[in-house]
Amino acid sequence: MLSPEPLRTCVGCRQVKPRGELQRLAAVDGTLVLNPRRVAGRSAYLCPNPSCWTVAEKRRAVERALAVRISAEDWDRLRQGILS
Repeated sequence: MLSPEPLRTCVGCRQVKPRGELQRLAAVDGTLVLNPRRVAGRSAYLCPNPSCWTVAEKRRAVERALAVRISAEDWDRLRQGILS
């Protein structure tokens, strides 16, 4: 029997969803990396929903989860990479 897919919490909407439905962000040497499944370390998960990204940016949820500062340019880069 296969084990169920792990659950993760979106830092934007705070909903618990299967890991495959969320986008993973990680901080690697102070740089944000999108969807780094093979990168170890701290990570944060977000729904691919634009409203979740807006809420997470406003609440600084990703910054708290990853313990890094995220510039407006990084947020724009992330949105273009994931939401387009």
